[in-house]
Amino acid sequence: MKLLVVDDEKAMANAIRDNLEFEGYKADCAYGGQDALDRLLGEKYALVILDVMMPDIDGFNVLEQLRSNADRTPVIFLTARSAEADKLRGLGLGADDYVVKPFSILELVARVKAVLNRTAPGSGIATLQLGNALIDFRKLSVSSGGNEEELGRYEADILQLLASDPGHVFSRADILDAVWGMEAFPSNRTIDNHIVKLRQKIEPEPKHPKHLISVYGKGYKLKMGT
Repeated sequence: MKLLVVDDEKAMANAIRDNLEFEGYKADCAYGGQDALDRLLGEKYALVILDVMMPDIDGFNVLEQLRSNADRTPVIFLTARSAEADKLRGLGLGADDYVVKPFSILELVARVKAVLNRTAPGSGIATLQLGNALIDFRKLSVSSGGNEEELGRYEADILQLLASDPGHVFSRADILDAVWGMEAFPSNRTIDNHIVKLRQKIEPEPKHPKHLISVYGKGYKLKMGT
């Protein structure tokens, strides 16, 4: 798994790369927008950390060109611009997260892990059968016994995360990082509330779940089957 760090400030790009490599990732640096586009044409990256303010081609334009070519490589914007309009523009173009300078490297690494979890193979499954319940992630719906019910966006993301590794216990912190990413201060109770809602939609007996299993003191796991 290789990441690409894009920043016209070479010292910044190199420092981010070195810290990512310390965390166990492989990483390349690009020192401008055109350099980034050239590298992305020649190599497949798992994620791009992309500075917005660059003199040749800014980060917004780099992302626009990627998405116009149907390139869905996950992108985290890294920028000194904290205005809400800039964040909304970046996310509207298809960015996966947005980190404002100055930042801690621990925060950036956490964001990288969260985005990779959300976009990992298995997180993009289209449908999921749990007993009599059929979950359609494209329609954001749950069908059971001839009835169809709407699935919330966060509910779908939680379920996709658990389905990416059935039987694995995901801690609340894992789920918060993977699902909420940029959201401001969601709590552990937020997770529990969404699990309750999910059980009401997919479990025949929500108070005695067969699929969304709580593991005391650790978190939640998904059990497949009938």
